Amino acid sequence: MTTVVVAVVPFASVRPAHLGKAAAARGLSPVFVAVQGALGEPERAEYAALGPVFEVAEDGTGEAVAELRALDADGVMTFSEGLLPMTATLAAALELPYHDAATVTALTDKWVQRRTLADRGVDTVRSALVTSREEALAVLADRGEPAVVKPKRSQSSRDTFLVGPGEELPAAVRPTPQQPFVVEEYLRGRDEGEFGDYVSVESLVVGGEPATLGVTGKFPLLPPFREQGQFVPARLAAPDWAAVTRLASDAARALGVERGHVHTEIKLTPAGPKIIEVNGRLGGFMHEVYGRATGQDLVELGLAAACGLPVSPVEARRGGPVHVQYWNLPPRSGGELLAVEGVERLTAEEGVVGHLPRVAPGTVLEPAVTTHFMDIVSGRADDHAGLLTLLDRALPHLLFVYRLADGSTVSYRGSRRGLVPVDGA
Repeated sequence: MTTVVVAVVPFASVRPAHLGKAAAARGLSPVFVAVQGALGEPERAEYAALGPVFEVAEDGTGEAVAELRALDADGVMTFSEGLLPMTATLAAALELPYHDAATVTALTDKWVQRRTLADRGVDTVRSALVTSREEALAVLADRGEPAVVKPKRSQSSRDTFLVGPGEELPAAVRPTPQQPFVVEEYLRGRDEGEFGDYVSVESLVVGGEPATLGVTGKFPLLPPFREQGQFVPARLAAPDWAAVTRLASDAARALGVERGHVHTEIKLTPAGPKIIEVNGRLGGFMHEVYGRATGQDLVELGLAAACGLPVSPVEARRGGPVHVQYWNLPPRSGGELLAVEGVERLTAEEGVVGHLPRVAPGTVLEPAVTTHFMDIVSGRADDHAGLLTLLDRALPHLLFVYRLADGSTVSYRGSRRGLVPVDGA
């Protein structure tokens, strides 16, 4: 049986059972690798029930590498952004095809990615690298226009801020030579009404050639840059669909991607599509919504491609039913989640096909500027107008009860514009 090495992280969007099922469908024997001490015992046991589990250092080194080499695996991959460097190191040690060091840097370093795309004529966004707060303030003062300030390396929009002319730079922005930030022009999106002004393009690269799996629509961001959900297919006219898929493919080639999933976020501006960022992995929870939309398993496709097996990707085309995932996000102030009410009424609504909790009552969420899913509401509508109607009908059933830092209790009701405080709180 063909062996595939999969680097995993705790509580990833692709769960162990799904990885096992996808591997079995292609006759693959999975072997799991995690950073030392990262997996708790219950989750480690989930992986161990499906295949051997090895632990290595975060840089991809350790005694387990020799044991992995003896397995004579045929492929290696990860579904985690943070594990791309470690996976590349493992691939080199195991002499398996994967992103080379330059490609991994271009996929995970936002500054290098901007420079590479510009140098290769794919996309240009004005940006600057800063290694101190003083440098950041100087760049902002010199530009006199809105700018996005974000860490050189980060995930899930963590510590990403929009700073307008004359606005104070958030205290969380503390660049250092060891942890630089990027200051780049704010891409103003065109008016998309009730929908987000950006999309993502999902691709699978085989032999250096990207195949489009689909274009994913988004909802308007909650401040500053927190995502609320996604749907397939995106609401785009044919020329826009062609433009964003072409841009995503050009970007993957420019960054040197030879195989594997690519998730490219693209802003829809009045002047045309512009790249927000390119990620060298499957987008979060995409396998669930694309599984419903196309009937194909994107995890299975990725595992097969990693091992050099033949794949026949199916593109989620424009038109037809719309499949949605909506994510309720916690209040930015944080707090302890005490209870979630109304789930049965939510799932009883026509068009809702599932509800997956991601945060258990009793969990204390720290104040943060990041996308943190409390749950995932899955649904289906006949068209994009029906999608909005479905969410407006279903989401208010959910009530999230929090205990704040001062000891007070606040309830929030779900909505597609974010949580709404109840009783005037």
